[in-house]
Amino acid sequence: MLELVISSGSTTLKDVQRQLGLGHTVAHRILQTWTALHYLNFDAERKVYRAGLKLLWTGMRVRAALDNPDLDGRLNQVLKTIGFTANVGVLDGRLVLHVARTVGRYSPFNIEVGSALPAHATSLGRVLLAFESEANVTRRYADHDLTPYTNATITALPTLLADLREIRKKKYAFSYGMIESATASVAVPLRDADGRVVAAMNVIGPMSEFGSDGIRDRILPILTEIAAPPVSLPALITGRHS
Repeated sequence: MLELVISSGSTTLKDVQRQLGLGHTVAHRILQTWTALHYLNFDAERKVYRAGLKLLWTGMRVRAALDNPDLDGRLNQVLKTIGFTANVGVLDGRLVLHVARTVGRYSPFNIEVGSALPAHATSLGRVLLAFESEANVTRRYADHDLTPYTNATITALPTLLADLREIRKKKYAFSYGMIESATASVAVPLRDADGRVVAAMNVIGPMSEFGSDGIRDRILPILTEIAAPPVSLPALITGRHS
């Protein structure tokens, strides 16, 4: 519900009912609760709900937690040596959430820090899924279709699981036109001090310049070297708690 308000700027009770499939009483009660807690504001004249002061303050605190000089430094290294847009992402269910980003000379998606893309159709998401257990991955997608975005998108769970085994063995993931037909990317895992994969870093470029030889010979070695040192991310981002 909060995501609906944030993405639309404002929403009505009827919008909430229709888009979230809630009954009038339930939707109204939840909206009233968020309003009483100051996460939402209600414009009585226009009958719309907007983000409240507490939600804005929470967003500011989360953004501050995402500030990470280590990640920014690594992404700037990628930008300096490779020149293309680079991202760091973490797994959030069946999505990959972008937690750091530096924009280079190719930026195909309208995304920013906080944006999410489908994990199964991206190099970031697939390299992160590869280091989950197959049982966990199966549970994530058991009742959900693998949405096709292009002809190259993986759309069957057995195919995805086989792809993830190969990624786990190689320790990197390619994406050739899986989410946008003209775009390629390569991603590598980021590990914490205990060796656990907590995030992933990728670089995105046009298919015309990201042929397999170019990635393997020029881009992948640089990306792997930059990703190698242990990374420290807040539990807020990774979902891990000590």
